[in-house]
Amino acid sequence: MDVSRYEVNRQLRMLLNKYGIDLATVDYSCIGSTVYLSGELLKTDGDEITPAVIESLFKEIARISGVRYVEPDLQNWNISADEYSWQITKSKKKSREISIPVTKYGGTAEEAKDVYIETSEQIEDVLKDIQENLEQKDR
Repeated sequence: MDVSRYEVNRQLRMLLNKYGIDLATVDYSCIGSTVYLSGELLKTDGDEITPAVIESLFKEIARISGVRYVEPDLQNWNISADEYSWQITKSKKKSREISIPVTKYGGTAEEAKDVYIETSEQIEDVLKDIQENLEQKDR
């Protein structure tokens, strides 16, 4: 019996939650019989993930009905499989080295930009300027 990719993705999400993986830092999808993981494997509580935990997670993913392969493309782990086992090593590349800012909780965030306000304005003046700009664009 074929299992829908939506069901596989649902089960995958449940497994990632079970292992405490931060879903904001990892992308996952099932296409055909292959599960693809990309981004970073980080724990929501900030604890370190060990290779043994990753291997256990991948074995559980492989046991999901309809899944035959797991294809990881992770920034913080180098993972490859041979015929009998997973080869899992911590990547030397850190998020900061690949231009992805990291929040204090370990998750990635969009790059922040400093904004300098030179003069203060009344909110009514700002709203009036916005309205005038919108009207000019409509012309």
